[in-house]
Amino acid sequence: MPRLRRTLASAFGAQLATAIVALVEARGLGTGRSDGLLALWGILAPLGLVVGASVAAALLLLDPRGPTGPRDLARLVRAEPLWTRSRVAAAAPLAILSGLVWVVSMAHVARDLLGQGEGRVAAAELVGVGGLLALLALALALALVSPLRRLFALGAERLPQLVDPVFTSAVAVAASVATIAWGVKNGDVGGGGGALGIFGVLARSELDLRPVGHGALMAAFAFVAPLVIRPRGSVAELVALFLGALLPLALAMPAARMFDGSATLARAVEKRAPLGRLALAGARRLTDRDGDGAARTFGGRDCDDGNARRSPSALDVPGNGIDEDCSGADTPLAVPSQPKQVKARKAPTDFNLVLVTIDTLRPDLGFLGYDLPVSPNLDRLAAKSTVFERAYAPASYTGKSLAPVLIGKYPSETLRNGSHFNTYEKDNVLLAERLKAAGLRTFGAASHWYFLPWSGLTQGFDEFDLSAKPSSGQGDTDTSVTSKELTDAALAQLAKKENTGGRFFMWVHYFDPHAQYMDHPGGPTFLRPGAKPTFMESTRAAYDKEVWFTDKHVGRLLERIEASPFGARTIVVVTSDHGEAFAEHNMNWHGVELWESLVRVPLLVHVPGQPAHRVADRRALIDLVPTVLDLLGLPPAPSDQISGESMSDDVFGEPSPGPRDVYLDMPAGPYNGVRRALISGPGAGVKLLHFGGTQFQVFDLSRDAGELTDLAEQPAMLGPLEEKLERFRGRLREVDVKPAAP
Repeated sequence: MPRLRRTLASAFGAQLATAIVALVEARGLGTGRSDGLLALWGILAPLGLVVGASVAAALLLLDPRGPTGPRDLARLVRAEPLWTRSRVAAAAPLAILSGLVWVVSMAHVARDLLGQGEGRVAAAELVGVGGLLALLALALALALVSPLRRLFALGAERLPQLVDPVFTSAVAVAASVATIAWGVKNGDVGGGGGALGIFGVLARSELDLRPVGHGALMAAFAFVAPLVIRPRGSVAELVALFLGALLPLALAMPAARMFDGSATLARAVEKRAPLGRLALAGARRLTDRDGDGAARTFGGRDCDDGNARRSPSALDVPGNGIDEDCSGADTPLAVPSQPKQVKARKAPTDFNLVLVTIDTLRPDLGFLGYDLPVSPNLDRLAAKSTVFERAYAPASYTGKSLAPVLIGKYPSETLRNGSHFNTYEKDNVLLAERLKAAGLRTFGAASHWYFLPWSGLTQGFDEFDLSAKPSSGQGDTDTSVTSKELTDAALAQLAKKENTGGRFFMWVHYFDPHAQYMDHPGGPTFLRPGAKPTFMESTRAAYDKEVWFTDKHVGRLLERIEASPFGARTIVVVTSDHGEAFAEHNMNWHGVELWESLVRVPLLVHVPGQPAHRVADRRALIDLVPTVLDLLGLPPAPSDQISGESMSDDVFGEPSPGPRDVYLDMPAGPYNGVRRALISGPGAGVKLLHFGGTQFQVFDLSRDAGELTDLAEQPAMLGPLEEKLERFRGRLREVDVKPAAP
């Protein structure tokens, strides 16, 4: 009976903490719905029971005669014979400190291995290295126990606490905490700054440790409950604890119905509930009968949970009469379109092409109306170029945007694997391959490991310079500063006669505007006058400074091109792979979603001799490949190899036929669900966001640029856009690629 009571008390304590966590996380959902608390409590309750039962099992194993409180435990330890106490007093802190050394070592090894690119290979190597380091740490700790015990024994006459395991363990814990705190404060967010600087990554604002804290709160309540709930030894007491532990589980099914009835609530939990989103994902996995990654309930919206080929993330085969993607209808077969007439132009036959892509660059630049002087060099180039005022990248993440732009296909049409940093197969035909086949010399430079050959990004290049890439430690976010070195590498390539003696194509990809945002001493400050230096204001100012710094070094490259003999016959294109969010939709950084702040990008095209002008209508980077082929006077790519449509009419100042429909395409990956969008109509247009299955949002961008008012509940708005999206997808040649494991 005492064991049962202890177990029920721990479970009750964990469930009490679960209610507190649900209340805290519900307040952050921002949906205005009153059922958020019950929905969160319903999905967290099973987790609370698991935590409570786990803590109870551990306590029963380690303390079978308990429950023993911390004071009683300390008293028992101190009651052991002196020899035993002295040995434990030496072994305990050594175990704690050797664990700290192992964590630091593993963090540095992981930083270096992951910075080399190949995620799966790095993970396999990390497991092996981790095991070896653990054995070395254990051996070192065991070897030091006897010397340290003797040392403590010698000093025990003056300081008796040296043979007190409680005291020495507390000192070791305090020293470890202080060490970590020092590393967080003095290290940088990329893990640099010496051995302990690796802990600086814990200061990253995008690193959400709240799930750990909320889980720890449940475990703490489970530990304390048997100590503070006085035993009464009655059946009524057991019944009360039993009901308190298990009754919250009854909320699970109502919670499932709440998520099924409101896609908005489900998305809010997925985005803003730290522990709730993990619990929701777990509930969906447990109820996913066919193993296709989508459940029928808990907002999973699987229309056929007995068929793994049908789910909201599946690709729908057009015209086969089966609704594979659970959208409510089969995607129709595309109506064959008439081949477009290509205008006969006397295009120069000796033009070169320089493509400059700048990672994570929003269209907040001077030539696009931004009121801070972040881009003087690009502004000067824009003053003699064609400026596209409303250009879109196909996705909001480098791995799913950059290569498709260079291939000329939508991301879901490309041949790739399912990893976070996608590897693109050799059967894709990239722009460099097309231009090399046409006789141009192809070379480029970048400063990130994603441009190593395994990614497929550099197919078709005669030479690709990665000398500006840091030697190690460069992850998805990093603190390297590379614009100067990258420009130096690009200038060195331009100085080679074999590169520029004939027609050439050069691609340079700058990375510095990507998080983390580093300071550049001596540069201007972009904190607005009178603005309080809040976190977001300071972060935005730091980002603007990174853009300014990159622009400074892009300016060096542009000056060299302009001053060179080949400058008068070199086309220069500048754009980005995606944007960046600064608290829009309660989101920072990029990826995962397709909000305007994440997919609107700058695009300017400078053709020597062509008058400067601006294009206000919507255009997409998927059209870049056919455009530059036109501008270079080369034959168009076969229509079955690209999905884009040339924008050369815009560049040559032909009358605009108006805005084009823009399709945004983010296939599912290890860290993101499927996201699609279609922007259609006059002006800024109306945007349909598709989250898979029957989950949609609609925004009128002409009236609601911030995408704040969802119009999806208006059938007159949703219906036509949904039909247009299905027709558009019917034209695509989508490739079914399953996301790799995270």
